[in-house]
Amino acid sequence: MMMQPQKQAREKKSGKIRNLRGENKKRRRSGPWLPSNHPYTVEIGGRDCDVFIADEGGKVNINKLTDDTRIGFIKFLKSYNLEELTAETITDCILDWLDKDDLHHVNGAEKDYYVTLPEPYEPKNGPFESIEELTLVKGVTPEIFELLRDHITIYGSGKININFASQEALLSIPEITPEIAKAITAFKKKGKSIKQFHILKELFNHFGIIGSDFQDITKYITLSESGYVTINAVASTDTVKNSYKVIAKKGVNSCKIIAAYPE
Repeated sequence: MMMQPQKQAREKKSGKIRNLRGENKKRRRSGPWLPSNHPYTVEIGGRDCDVFIADEGGKVNINKLTDDTRIGFIKFLKSYNLEELTAETITDCILDWLDKDDLHHVNGAEKDYYVTLPEPYEPKNGPFESIEELTLVKGVTPEIFELLRDHITIYGSGKININFASQEALLSIPEITPEIAKAITAFKKKGKSIKQFHILKELFNHFGIIGSDFQDITKYITLSESGYVTINAVASTDTVKNSYKVIAKKGVNSCKIIAAYPE
């Protein structure tokens, strides 16, 4: 409800919305709630609640991994201190999980591997239906999945939204080096957002990426919201803390909940 445009929210007749707004005395910013690097704070039922809204476009879409973006995804994995062989194995195994054939990438795995496991199964040979499905892929241990789970997605176009991406996610973009990722992150930490491509172009110019090289990179990035968001609400008192996470798709007048995770 709070993510709807303010005018539409005022026009709603529901008493629940009016009551919710009445309890939102600690809301930090007026207007509709948008993806942000800072939480919205409200008080509901006598409990403080921080609401974090993250655009899924700032995450790496594992369903959009291709041979062209393979090197970038390996960089992304290595930024979490994974060894290069481990990163290459996971990347190639994801590619094999996605493709429809039984041909192996260099460090990949197909049906002939998975059917030999103690509890055998077959690879999807298609897109992931949830990020948890990644735990079925060769090389992805529970520990590695926990490292990645908040930084990967299966929703959206696959283009990385520069304004919401972490430094690690930025590394998944072809040709972006750690130095460029740090520069973009530092720019955003100044409280600035990149609303136009000419600003981004100036940042890349400092690193010698100009002309067609810059145009090639723009195929993998966006400045527009994806329409898919993760909403993480953390409510607490002096003695109790609870959190609930949902993934929603924003519509014109509503939000559709796609997945929910009580935590």
